[in-house]
Amino acid sequence: MQHLRTIISLTLALTTLTCGSEAFACAACDSTLSKDWENQGISSKPGFTADLSYSYLNQNQQRYGSAKASGALINTLNNNTQEIEAFTRTQTITAALNYTGDVFALSLQVPFVNRTHGTYGQGPAAIGSSYTTSADNSIGDVRIIGRYNGFSSEKTSGLIAGIKLPTGNTGALFTAGTNAGQNLDAGLQIGTGSTDVIFGGYTSGTIHEYGWFVQGTVQHAVATDMALGATTYRPGDAYTVNTGIRYAEFGAKITPMLQLNIIKRQVDTGTGVPQDMLTGVPGVAISGGTLAYLAPGASIRLGGGTSVYGFIQLPVYQAVNSLQIVPQYTLTLGVRQSFE
Repeated sequence: MQHLRTIISLTLALTTLTCGSEAFACAACDSTLSKDWENQGISSKPGFTADLSYSYLNQNQQRYGSAKASGALINTLNNNTQEIEAFTRTQTITAALNYTGDVFALSLQVPFVNRTHGTYGQGPAAIGSSYTTSADNSIGDVRIIGRYNGFSSEKTSGLIAGIKLPTGNTGALFTAGTNAGQNLDAGLQIGTGSTDVIFGGYTSGTIHEYGWFVQGTVQHAVATDMALGATTYRPGDAYTVNTGIRYAEFGAKITPMLQLNIIKRQVDTGTGVPQDMLTGVPGVAISGGTLAYLAPGASIRLGGGTSVYGFIQLPVYQAVNSLQIVPQYTLTLGVRQSFE
C-alpha cells in the first residue's frame, strides 16, 4: 500500500495560448492532463526519473460561449468582419528530467511542438476565398518546476513553484494563402514570448484499494517580449485544478486511472488582442474561457523501472469567450524510466 501514498509533485505549466491579431487562437491549445502521478512523472521515491510523452490536440469545432456555434451565427460573425478559423492542430513531444530528494524535488521540461493552422480570414467574402495556413516546428517554452513536501512525515501534501521561460519561437509567419509571409498572430506562436511564474499545491491519499489526488496551480506572466512589430501581447493568467483516482488492485502491472482536469484562462491583453465584432462591447476579447475534461487512462509497468501510460481527455464542459475553436478530444501517450 505504500506505493499508493504517492506525492502529486507538480502540474504541467500550461502555455496560455489564446488570440492574436490575424487569426484567433483557442481557449485550450495544450493538454491540461496531469502526468505527475507516480508512474507518469516524478515519483515519491528518491532518485532520478526521465519521462518522454506525446500529446495530440486537434481544435476543429467552432464554439461560441458554452454551445456549438451554428452556421447562421458563424455567417453573422463573418459578415461583421470577425475572422473564422478552420483548425489548429498541435502535436507536442515533451522530454522531462526529474530529481526527487527527501523533501525537495525538481523537474526540467523541454517540449518540441509541431503546430499547423488554417483560417478563412475576415469579412463577408472571406470564407472560400481568403484561406490562409501556417506551419511551424520548434522547441517550445521550457519549464523548471520544483516542489516541497516537508510539512509532515507522510509527505502527502506540498507546494509547487516554478517558472516558464520564453524559449519558444515567436516569429513564425503564415506559410500559404492570402496572408503568406505575414506575422502569425501571437496566440498561435509556439512560444508566448513571456516569462511566467507558477505556484500551487497538492495533496493525496488512499481509501482502501483506491488512491486519490488533488492539485491546483496558477500561472502568471511577469514579463513579455513578443517580436511582432508594434503589436503587444500578454497571455492571460491560467488557473488549473486536477483531481483523480486510481485502482491499485487490478494487478501488479496495470493501474487504471481517471482524472478530472479543469482550467480557467483569463483573457489576453495587448494591442493585438481582437474584440467580439458581434457585441461590439469594449473589453470582450476573443480569448480565454473555462474548460473541463474527463480523462480515463492507465499505466502499465514493464519491469526494470520502465512504465508506459496513456490517457484520452474528453470534454465535459467548454465555455469560451466569443467564437473559438476547441478540440473534441486530446490524446496523451508516454514512457517513463526510473533510475534507483
